[in-house]
Amino acid sequence: MEISQLQLSYVDVEDRMVLRINLGADKHLALVLTRRIVCFMLDSLSVLLQRVTPPPAKFAQAPTAAERIRAAHSGQATDSQNLSQASKAPVALGQIGRDEMPFQERAPEGNLFNVGHAAILVANAACQQTDSGLTFTFFIEPLQPVNLNLSAHLSVGVSQLMTELSHRAQWFGTTTIGQRDTSQQALMDLMPNEGSVTYH
Repeated sequence: MEISQLQLSYVDVEDRMVLRINLGADKHLALVLTRRIVCFMLDSLSVLLQRVTPPPAKFAQAPTAAERIRAAHSGQATDSQNLSQASKAPVALGQIGRDEMPFQERAPEGNLFNVGHAAILVANAACQQTDSGLTFTFFIEPLQPVNLNLSAHLSVGVSQLMTELSHRAQWFGTTTIGQRDTSQQALMDLMPNEGSVTYH
């Protein structure tokens, strides 16, 4: 079943995040993520992003006027033009949606866990890196574990959502993905904060 929408929300009262996933045309599930699970997911996503992100392109020196004239007359691109075209990021398959398309509510009977719209607490998680992305396994007691397969592009979106919301919740003092300040002060300084972000 293919993921059609992801929404990550911070619940201030419980100091937890809720990951809601719409699957296909009518299925859905909602998972409650503790700070420990989110920390594990961010670390796993960070490893994937370091593995799939290409190194930054080296910038060549600007061509001289003579080289530009020669290239213009011969119809060839200069090295810097080639590098600038090569260093352009590929078009993303998805986008981070905020207001363009609200999260679609699904009928309660479409929940994969048969619990209506209720969110289920994730007790533990595991992650396996694959060639094209990664697979999270969420352990939910007393239910069966559930696997979440994320492609590299979708992992980037989930990482952005989780990093942004963790920063808003002031969980880890997030600066960049995989580099968090885990001092006691940063972990304990929580302020009331509500918000959600949706990935389409």
